[in-house]
Amino acid sequence: LNGRVWLQLALVQPGIQYNAGSSGGNDSLRTQRGNGMQISVSGGRMAENVFRIDGLVVNDYANSGPGSALRVNMGVDAIREFSILSNSYTAEYGRGASGVINAITKSGTNEYHGSAYYFHRNSALDARNFFERSKGPFQRNQFGGALGGPLKKDKAFLFGNYEGFRERWSVPSVAIVPDAQARLGFIPNAAGV
Repeated sequence: LNGRVWLQLALVQPGIQYNAGSSGGNDSLRTQRGNGMQISVSGGRMAENVFRIDGLVVNDYANSGPGSALRVNMGVDAIREFSILSNSYTAEYGRGASGVINAITKSGTNEYHGSAYYFHRNSALDARNFFERSKGPFQRNQFGGALGGPLKKDKAFLFGNYEGFRERWSVPSVAIVPDAQARLGFIPNAAGV
């Protein structure tokens, strides 16, 4: 899962299509359509899906999938079960005319269980941009962990999940610098001469 986004599991089922161009980097479209993942289930509209976590509907304000400013939501380590209902589902899953995306979170048990991870990527194996003379700096760190266990044996349990994401990179800019002739006002072919 690229970026550890559990909703990408939906894309392995037939009939599910990810709409990458729905908001892209355009912030005005993002505010209209939400930060969540835009998917079409069996040809249905993207805004008619129902996203449920532990039985609760978690669609965002634009009726899209749940998502943060990074367009992701809770980590993979917190998900125990995942399912997609694409057609012929019962009335208990009503509210949407397209697909129903279900997720069940993990919970604590009578024994302590946990996991931790750390991913690092940098520019060491990247190619340089066509317009750059040298590679720009790039560094991405994604880290986190999950821990669950008993608060009171056979009575109360605790489970927590944390994910962190840090990214540092530069974007090249290409500038056109006028030469000495242009600075003196001599611009060749300025008037089509």
